[in-house]
Amino acid sequence: MKENIKLLIKNNIQYLLILLASIIICIPLLAKGINIYRDDGIQHVCRLIGTYESLNGTETLPLIMSNFCNNFGYSWNIFYSPLTAFGPLIFKIFNISFVGCLKLFMFAITLLSGIAMYQFVFKVTKNKNVSIIASIIYIFAPYRITDMYIRIAIAELATFVFLPIVFNGLYTILNEEKRSYTLAWGAIGLFLTHSVITLYTAILCFIYLLVFIKKLKNKKVLLNLIINLLFIIVITSFFWVGLLQHYFATTYEVFVPGRMQRYDVMISLKVSISQLFFTSNSQTMVFEIGLLTVIGLILTPIVYKKISKEYRKVYTLFLILGFVLIFMTLKIFPFEKLPEILTMLQFTFRLFEFTSFFFAFIVAINFGIIIKDLKTKDLLFLIFIITLLSVPCMNKIYFGVNFNEEDYIEPLPVTKSTGRVHAGMASMEYLPSKAYQNLDYLIDREDIPIILDENSQSEITNYKKDGSNMYMEINNVTEAINIELPYIYYLGYRIEVNGMEIPYTESDKGFVEISINENNSESGKATITVKYTGTNAMIISYIISFIFMLVLLFISNYSKIKAQLNKNRR
Repeated sequence: MKENIKLLIKNNIQYLLILLASIIICIPLLAKGINIYRDDGIQHVCRLIGTYESLNGTETLPLIMSNFCNNFGYSWNIFYSPLTAFGPLIFKIFNISFVGCLKLFMFAITLLSGIAMYQFVFKVTKNKNVSIIASIIYIFAPYRITDMYIRIAIAELATFVFLPIVFNGLYTILNEEKRSYTLAWGAIGLFLTHSVITLYTAILCFIYLLVFIKKLKNKKVLLNLIINLLFIIVITSFFWVGLLQHYFATTYEVFVPGRMQRYDVMISLKVSISQLFFTSNSQTMVFEIGLLTVIGLILTPIVYKKISKEYRKVYTLFLILGFVLIFMTLKIFPFEKLPEILTMLQFTFRLFEFTSFFFAFIVAINFGIIIKDLKTKDLLFLIFIITLLSVPCMNKIYFGVNFNEEDYIEPLPVTKSTGRVHAGMASMEYLPSKAYQNLDYLIDREDIPIILDENSQSEITNYKKDGSNMYMEINNVTEAINIELPYIYYLGYRIEVNGMEIPYTESDKGFVEISINENNSESGKATITVKYTGTNAMIISYIISFIFMLVLLFISNYSKIKAQLNKNRR
């Protein structure tokens, strides 16, 4: 028994070391008073609360947070990548708080990112020690501390998992020339986590393909890439179909040109050269490359000729991309003058996520060439050293905070004193522009349907509203009347008048508006019901995504399934 345990540990020592590194970097999360509400944190906590309540509500699709925005409904999940809304809620099975779910999710994605990095580097180098070093450096990347503890940027932090998977898939297709769906899995996860990071990753992948363009002459390689791309498009359709429908339906703040790019902030948060090497006491965020990474990069000229020819080209590309992206974060680079689609990145320092990935790969290979025959104790010493080097960065973490998530179970109202940012609605970028431009109306408006025709003799009775469900009766309908319902304008509401579904439009104030006339009323009376199901296109896209997800799961594991069936036949 003991021998079996020792063998199990020996065969999986890399994962135990990755687990240890993940636990160490996540230790501050154990502190009860850690400020998990800081910066983006409060938005993620509120979003989890709203999504959880939507899942437990009557909505067919959990997209509208019906009690947000003064009970008029607000949607994160139509516009914002869904993985970080639903992923943390898995831990609700342990009956823990939403903050607890967020902390466990952060640990899980830290561990998974380390494993993904290990598997990618091992795929390229076939060297276990180099792969472990890369994983440890990736886990302890200083910018991860900024994402995890300073900005609480959960979506951006989660993309650390998928970057190695994407490049693992790309490398496998181009170099092994065999059918692989790793690229699809990585890109699907990335797109469902952070759309802007996905855009930049796509650009980097395109550059990667240009460098290895000769391999695209192989029809098997090209076909494999196309199949992966098709799976990515189809499986993520449950998200982008609804997003596109809303883009074309009306103007939402998130789609207003320049709305998400605060150029003054972007410019002010550009990085100075000194910040790449040292974090001052007055500096809020950590932009360091990291001492261990700097030492590793300095070794490049010494080890370059010793790098295996099999992956020297990948090494060189990653080295160049790493330094180019670092340069793009600096104050001397005119990032704000790039095309608008690229400035959607909002902050140049987000590029440190990519440099953390590229440099971890480079530095691990460099150290692996310099230091031969690493033992487990040497890798433990590496973890010890990099932990010590991370301690100064940890000083940027805020503790002793008395915030309580219970204060946000009941959503905070939008009031006249609400500033640019609102807990649970961020900068209100997912409101229709008409609603955003009429915030005073939204703030003062009662949670009731309003007949917009001043001279109408019609009367609303028996009004009842429960989240996204509503019931009311209208009497004395003698002519066409327009009614503004107490719902922010999003697509997917089902409105029936006397059992017949009717269309709706956007009111002048950004709410749902319907029209009632003699044709859809009976003897001057009408019964109106409202519920949220999502549009037909959304529902169909969810079904299609689910089916193709199952297909991808099956074909990804077909060889294992086939081997097991053959084994059972024997």
